[in-house]
Amino acid sequence: MRNPSWSKPILAAALAAVTGVCAAQALPPPAAPTAQAPVATSTDNVGADALADALACRIGAARYPGLMQEIRGERQQDFRQVYRQYNEPMMDLYQLQEPVMAWGNQSDVVVIASSRVMLAVEGSLDEVTARLEAALEQSSQSPLSGGLDEQHALLIFEAGQPGLEGMVLLGCEYRIPGASLLEDPADAWRRLRDAPLATPVP
Repeated sequence: MRNPSWSKPILAAALAAVTGVCAAQALPPPAAPTAQAPVATSTDNVGADALADALACRIGAARYPGLMQEIRGERQQDFRQVYRQYNEPMMDLYQLQEPVMAWGNQSDVVVIASSRVMLAVEGSLDEVTARLEAALEQSSQSPLSGGLDEQHALLIFEAGQPGLEGMVLLGCEYRIPGASLLEDPADAWRRLRDAPLATPVP
């Protein structure tokens, strides 16, 4: 049976986004798993589709620091080079060869921010939200995410950057400290080398 309570946070997110506020809404706890509709029991299942998992908030704290390396390893052609970069906020845009599906919406444009993985979906906020709500209702016994909590939040808001006009950004925000998706872990040694030495205490 569908659970209408799933749609309430989404409607609140849509209203907030229309007023120009970036909406980050945590959904209610998922329904208990059933034999007919099992749910994921781990958010660190390396080997699954990392991009799809990231968009659906299925990445846990242990997997998060190496997320971009995992995505690039699985989708070498798509993530070989950034298609476009933005400032304020800093975001990288990637053009995929094949579209991906997340939260009931499909797109071949992925936007990565410091702590966000999002699809850029063509259409109005109302249209994208309606498809998202329909997907949540259909999956009320088997949620798309592994469970949204204090480390994960669903995002949906209108894009305003050049080249993203008429699109809605939809995906997941990761509230996991200590790592940025825009920083390559392979460069950590260089940042450490270039860091100023601490002033000795007299």
